Amino acid sequence: MNTEDQYAWAAPPPSYHDPTGPSASRPSTSQNEYPVDVKEDFQDAESTTGIPQVPGYSTYTVEFAKGSFHMDYLIKDEMDRPMLYVDNKAFPSAFRGGKPDVIVHEGGDNTGPTVFASRSNIVGNCHEICFGDPTVSSRYTELKLKNWVSLTTTWSPPDSEKKYKFERIYGKEAEALGGRRTSMLSLKLTDVETGEIMATYLNDGFKTWRRAGTYQIKRNPDIGNEWDKWVICVCGVLTEKERRSRR
Repeated sequence: MNTEDQYAWAAPPPSYHDPTGPSASRPSTSQNEYPVDVKEDFQDAESTTGIPQVPGYSTYTVEFAKGSFHMDYLIKDEMDRPMLYVDNKAFPSAFRGGKPDVIVHEGGDNTGPTVFASRSNIVGNCHEICFGDPTVSSRYTELKLKNWVSLTTTWSPPDSEKKYKFERIYGKEAEALGGRRTSMLSLKLTDVETGEIMATYLNDGFKTWRRAGTYQIKRNPDIGNEWDKWVICVCGVLTEKERRSRR
């Protein structure tokens, strides 16, 4: 069994910038099983942010942005470098003349180029998402929840017919991957055809003062960095909907 197969169940990921990152030896596991000792096995292979690493995966942390009055977020890579800034507007699109209420910027603040935008409805389970700057491109597509309770929806990357499924994880499933059992804001992304877990978002809740959660994303050589950005943006829309509904 090769190294990639060993980690097909999406254990905590490796350094995105070091393809030769540390490896570990584990017994084989099916794609839908989650070892309860994941954190213990990888304590000695940590990134600069303290996240365990596994070959073939990328790690991104989500922090609450400083000075934000309506829950903006800063996405950082495992070297603690700002990558994306999530600007969450205080009111949904319907109250803002149809303008996006979630805008993702390149870099560490809201002055960078826009790479993603979303418009949400007051009622219903539908979002409109746009990869790129909506002031330049009107390429909005529909993202509709199949099940609001489980946050389940299917999604295809731009210019692709391949289907992926987002769904909520909690309890033992979330805990096995390093998340909180009681959090309702953790998600996983699976390949609809194979059932393989391609990414997870683990919500930290109040475990730390600054950090909101952690993304674990399997590398996609065919798409590269864009794949990571797409996963982060779509997952962020789903968790933001849940957060707003609770608020």
